[in-house]
Amino acid sequence: MIGSVRKRGKLINEIRSGDRIFLFKPIPLNGRRTLSFVAYTMVESVYSDPETLYDYYESPRKLKLKGIKFFNPPIPLVKFKDKLVSFDSKKWSSATKSEYRKIDEADFRTIRSRAKFIEKFPAYLEEVSFSMDEFILNSIMGLHSMLRKADGRKQMEIKSFIKLLDEFIQSYGINKSYDELEEFYSINAWRTGIKHYPSRDPERIVTLYNSRGAGRDFGLISLE
Repeated sequence: MIGSVRKRGKLINEIRSGDRIFLFKPIPLNGRRTLSFVAYTMVESVYSDPETLYDYYESPRKLKLKGIKFFNPPIPLVKFKDKLVSFDSKKWSSATKSEYRKIDEADFRTIRSRAKFIEKFPAYLEEVSFSMDEFILNSIMGLHSMLRKADGRKQMEIKSFIKLLDEFIQSYGINKSYDELEEFYSINAWRTGIKHYPSRDPERIVTLYNSRGAGRDFGLISLE
């Protein structure tokens, strides 16, 4: 899920379900940070939510993505400087600073024809500009926010929530084992501010640790 960092972002309001999106960001290449295309995705649905997503996207309009296909290697945008009709060469610098930008269908085909897709999250993003812990933590909070609005239940088993979290991050091409995610949740759940409840069923139990490292057994996560 993504949105606009600006509360009143304009172009995001024009995006519809089924629209295709390229993701780009500065990537170190040959000793310099170069704006590059790094992934392709499609909008599954559009929804409205006044809450900030991932403590980053401020716009009420949010986009749920079908999944992300990453490029390896990344494709430097400068290579297309004279080939893309959607960019005015005289305004190239300001155009590449846009958060969202609509491009021509011919430009889409030009960029996509250069892309080499990979299934897993590329090392060049994880090593240079990506905090995996921060991503998983934000994914927990984003998934919890979504379930609060759409699930209808007041509680869910923590283990069931972690299984959904696994599916959620896999849509971004990131593979973690259930045991890894449960361990992460156990150590970091206190950072989310989410409320948890104990359970009498030993099969449901997950030990959660507070900021001081003290553990306590819980079985349910609040969706209220």
